[in-house]
Amino acid sequence: MDLDFDVPQKGKSVLEFDQGMSKMTNPTSNKTSLRIPFKIVQVLEGPDSNLEGKLSHFCPIATAFGEKQIANILTMTGQIEAFAKRFNGDVDIASDEFVDFLKAKLLGQVIVGHHEVRKDQSGKDRANITRFEAFVKGAGKSAGASKKVSTTLKGEDGERDWG
Repeated sequence: MDLDFDVPQKGKSVLEFDQGMSKMTNPTSNKTSLRIPFKIVQVLEGPDSNLEGKLSHFCPIATAFGEKQIANILTMTGQIEAFAKRFNGDVDIASDEFVDFLKAKLLGQVIVGHHEVRKDQSGKDRANITRFEAFVKGAGKSAGASKKVSTTLKGEDGERDWG
């Protein structure tokens, strides 16, 4: 059954963390990723039809790469201090306790995401987030909405920029 939802087109958008964050394990590779769902609440670059679009980011949480992504997301959303207070820096990010913390702290938070459209293994269009940036309140479509803290996301086979 194909649900036939619209895939947001290439652009830069303000993304709101949505309900439904969950751990997913690939039955073939046995690798665990965290599915982080988003809703586009403001279009900064790209077609206005992207507004209210939904997309998900899959973070490989059982890797150093995934840990760095989560740390940057917590920093960009202003939740890193709550994390430090709650876990004292010592946590298994694949644990249910930590995922529950992320669900509670990130729901409704916003972040800027650059996204493109790629074909998946079955040939269907999928939105792919390639970069996150901290959201700056009051920045509009023409002004952009980013701070210096940004994260370029490439798979394990590609370049990473955690600046």
